[in-house]
Amino acid sequence: EMEDIACKTNWLRVAKLMMPRKLQRDGLIDGGRIEEFIIALLGEQKIENLKIPFAAVATDLLTGEEVILQSGSLVKAIRASISLPFLFSPVKINGQLLVDGAVTNPLPINVAREMGGKFVIAVQTTPAIDYHIRQINSGTMITNRVKKAAKSANTFLKRVLDDLNNGFTKGPKHAQDKPQLSVTLGLRQNAIQVSTIMENMLLYYRLKDSPPDLLIKPDVDSFAFFNFTQGKEIIQAGEMAARKAVKEFLLIENHLEEYKKMTGELTVIQANSGEAFNDFIKLPWKIYKITHWVPPLISEMKKKL
Repeated sequence: EMEDIACKTNWLRVAKLMMPRKLQRDGLIDGGRIEEFIIALLGEQKIENLKIPFAAVATDLLTGEEVILQSGSLVKAIRASISLPFLFSPVKINGQLLVDGAVTNPLPINVAREMGGKFVIAVQTTPAIDYHIRQINSGTMITNRVKKAAKSANTFLKRVLDDLNNGFTKGPKHAQDKPQLSVTLGLRQNAIQVSTIMENMLLYYRLKDSPPDLLIKPDVDSFAFFNFTQGKEIIQAGEMAARKAVKEFLLIENHLEEYKKMTGELTVIQANSGEAFNDFIKLPWKIYKITHWVPPLISEMKKKL
């Protein structure tokens, strides 16, 4: 049902959801229609009555504290956890003024563990720091090509086809391809870039402090932040990333289990996360009683990871 909604969403439907019922001073959108949409899907339920444990993460706008919502209205909790500052008006719950949980915790792995999660799977969709710069540069490239079109329509068509074939709108694929800004950033673009940098830094420390057992990171850099019409393509990107992450995890897990059987040492490391691989290659080889298959295994795993 969720996939069906995502794939059938169009701009008209989004516009209706975003249309404010009344003007607000604390956000562009009051969120009333979004609440109605959620109620139509889930009904008026209490979080504590759900069959599967649930928690929504929000941020107290006045204190800056992370707020974990595990009781009360399910609809209000969801509404609070998605309240992007400036875009949506904050939500008042239990005397607190709440906004998007990503402001303090963009990937709440610690919350899942505190709720009793034994094996935590996290999905990271935060765009790369240079994502917006690449998008801006792509737009500039298009503008420049349009200007040249008047001189030579055939040349322009060839360049457009070349760009489509090369996928220039996706920009450099790796972090080492340092972006070069081709235009001056405006006020809005500055704000977006600063927000992206802050979220990436916060995410880095969150992952370092509480890593998941399995991290899935879909390649969504080619999709705009407010892209609601490419649900099918985004779902496919997520599925590809999930299959890759699971395959790599099983490769590590299986080889570590094989090692344990060979050495009889069951307490050297916990093979329950990507961190296990780091421990595996960093500790002195003598601890692991290295056998003939270890060097090629490390080489193979480095290529895949």
